[in-house]
Amino acid sequence: MKCVYTRLLSDEELRPHLERGDVIAFKGLGGEWEEIERQVERLGFGDAYAVSRSSRAGVAGEQAVIRVSPVRTQQEG
Repeated sequence: MKCVYTRLLSDEELRPHLERGDVIAFKGLGGEWEEIERQVERLGFGDAYAVSRSSRAGVAGEQAVIRVSPVRTQQEG
């Protein structure tokens, strides 16, 4: 499942998403990607998830997007 947030999540909110294998997008939080990456690692999902950041041009100007996605292994691919 893909989930989109405009705020940081607490450990208790983020953990169930990671356990289910969800893709999580954070919009408008470009400067927070390192904090989100540390949180994913602290929760024990650092090897299973990749944290990436990108910018998209839109009507309201450039918007940063942080994506937390499961890492596919060669066996899955």
